[in-house]
Formats: sequence, C-alpha cells, structure tokens
Amino acid sequence: MTFQALLLDLDDTLVDHRGAADRGLRSWLTGLGLADSPADLEGLVERWFVLEARHYERAQRRELTYAEQRRVRIREFLPGWDLADDELADDVFAGFLGCYQAAWRAFDDAAASIERARAAGLPVGILTNGDQAIQTEKLRRTGLLRRDVPVFASSALPAAKPDPRSYLSACSALGSEPAATMAFSNEILLAL
Repeated sequence: MTFQALLLDLDDTLVDHRGAADRGLRSWLTGLGLADSPADLEGLVERWFVLEARHYERAQRRELTYAEQRRVRIREFLPGWDLADDELADDVFAGFLGCYQAAWRAFDDAAASIERARAAGLPVGILTNGDQAIQTEKLRRTGLLRRDVPVFASSALPAAKPDPRSYLSACSALGSEPAATMAFSNEILLAL
C-alpha cells in the first residue's frame, strides 16, 4: 500500500509533554514551598497527574471547557487554598503553566522526521488533543511549527482522539483517504 499522508501526534510523539509536565510541576511546587521532603514531592506529583488525567479527559469529552478543567484541577489539588474566584484559580494555575511551558522540548528526531516526510512529497499534519492555540504555541516554541504542516487540535475538531471523527476530519483536510493515511501517536501506529 502506498501512503498518501502522514498524521503525527504532538504530545509525547514530537514534544516531550510528560517530561515537561514533570519538570515544570516539580519546579513550581518547589517554588511554592509545598514539599517538605522528597516523599512529599513525589506524593504531590502523583496526585497532580491523577487529577490531570481525570479532568483533561472530561474536557476532551466536552463536559468542561479547557479553562474549567484547569480550575477544577487546581482547586482539587490545593483544597486548603481559597480558589473560589475563577481569576485567582487561573492565576495560580498560570504559575504551573509558566514552568511547564519553560520545560517544553521537542524530541531530537522530531524536526528531521517531519522534514523527511515532506521531502518525500507526503502531506503531513499534526493531530493532537488539546486547545488549538496552546498546541500551536507549543510547536512554535519548540521550533516545529511549519506553514506546510497543518495542526488539527481537538478543540477545533468535531471530537477528540481516539474518536474516529478526529482522524477523518484531519484526513479530509489533508486530502487523503483514511485507509491510505499513516498516523503515529505515542501509544499506537495506525493505518486508517
């Protein structure tokens, strides 16, 4: 079979999301003075990622907006803090976000992989769960944003991955047949 297009996931395929989140979180928590011991820090990190998974999935199902899932997450993470005011909750979350963004790094082979596919004449797109503006900024800051590689984020699609509508929308935009589109993500390799 000849492939007509390539779809790449962003987080943990092109950019080290988990590493950035871990490094950023540890930096943020240390700056806040919330961890008195290494065991405390590990417990906080574990709790953060449990809450992230729970509420980010809710945002992907469109039960919450991206802003709402951040607020719910930060309020649950810091239950002793008075974060009832949305602006204050957003400000506190922004502290983590700044540390996370400062830790964004593309994987060493990411840019070269995109370049090889484009040089071979394949249309390439990035299919990612998340907010379009945030994911585009992540690509820009890591040097992976290209005019010839469209970004398809779940916030602008009819559904989030793994719902087939996300893949079908991206394939349609690339002008490729789903069965002839190769998709790579951090979890699986799919030929649609």
